[in-house]
Amino acid sequence: MGALFVLTVAGCGGRDLSDLERLVVEATQPSPDATPVPTLDHGFASEYDAMSERSPFEPFTGVQGATASEAPDPTRRPQPQEHFPLGQLELVGTLAGRDRILALIRDPHGITHPLAVDDYLGRDHGRITKVRESGIDILEHVEDGRGGWTARTRALELSVPNGSAELGNGGIEE
Repeated sequence: MGALFVLTVAGCGGRDLSDLERLVVEATQPSPDATPVPTLDHGFASEYDAMSERSPFEPFTGVQGATASEAPDPTRRPQPQEHFPLGQLELVGTLAGRDRILALIRDPHGITHPLAVDDYLGRDHGRITKVRESGIDILEHVEDGRGGWTARTRALELSVPNGSAELGNGGIEE
């Protein structure tokens, strides 16, 4: 056992122990005082009256969605031009007939669809409300994020010579 001690002590000889000495000095230094934690004035205490309030474990149903008249008809079969976002559809012209005006809408595949008032287009259940010589007015029904629907008006204007259609965001109607 003595031989093991001699070998251990002999193995430590000649090494630089300055790092260890510096660590021991730092560890023995007194630590600075911690700053006290500020106290907060909570202002008031409130009580939860379970009988007059809604349960916090039930979904919130206080905000009602849009009326049923604003929701799109789930039984209506979509028209081909409803598979594209409104921004990808282009109004390329209008045709005036005896009793109505048709809007010529080109989809991204290059197919032109003749549409009239009450036809649908776009992914947001947009229905054409008016066909003008230079554009169309659209009433869209979009989900409001609260389980209901909201109506908004949009406009698609006739393509300008550079080939792009202008999409107008009319005011949101409720």
